[in-house]
Amino acid sequence: MGDQIWVQPTLKLVTSGALQTLLIALVAAALSIGLGLVLGMLLCLPNGRWTNPVRWILTAYLQLFRGLPVLVTLFIVFFVSPSIGLRFASTLAAIVGLTLWGSANVMEVVRGAVRSIPTAQFEAVTALGFGWAPSMRLVILPQAQRRMIPPIVNLTVDLIQATTLASLIGVVEVLQRSRQAVEFFQLSEGDGHAAPIFAGVLLFFFVICFPLTLLASYVDRRRKSDPRPPKRKTSDKVVESQTTAV
Repeated sequence: MGDQIWVQPTLKLVTSGALQTLLIALVAAALSIGLGLVLGMLLCLPNGRWTNPVRWILTAYLQLFRGLPVLVTLFIVFFVSPSIGLRFASTLAAIVGLTLWGSANVMEVVRGAVRSIPTAQFEAVTALGFGWAPSMRLVILPQAQRRMIPPIVNLTVDLIQATTLASLIGVVEVLQRSRQAVEFFQLSEGDGHAAPIFAGVLLFFFVICFPLTLLASYVDRRRKSDPRPPKRKTSDKVVESQTTAV
């Protein structure tokens, strides 16, 4: 048992890093999905005098942060933002950087899902007197959401994996803790136990990410195998609108 004395302190050290990783991943994923859904819907605004500038700004945001590697975004948030008066602690900088990157990708998912709905759907609800917001809420989004779920789940997996890059801006997450443990035991015992320690890191990410990839595949298969459109809640309102028009 004496040669296993390294196990307990390593588990304690790596567990603290794992909790930090989960915190960053959960907060960044929630903010990315929430912000991306809102901005993605605004990106689908119809052409208009005041909507065009909004869409141009959102398009620039999307193209900028989708085009930047995650690591560059993290460096910009952590190292460049102080020059404009914004200073973030390393953990907060990681959350902000991942949210910027993730929300831009969610925006593109939302835009693609909305544009995949046949144009006849928009024309039909417009002919019945619905405005843009009711049309999106009651007709378009219920159909588009089934197409959004698989790529958003896959994006969440990418965000979880990208948390390992946060160690490069000073975040002590699971990978950084594992490296510290390996370096400590390498110097103190001559054996860093790298294989079992990094195997544990691999298992940690596998346990979190693999169920999510299975969920995305399952939802995608269900969507493709079920040709029925989602139930709409607009039937009563459509009938009422038609009755009023008559």
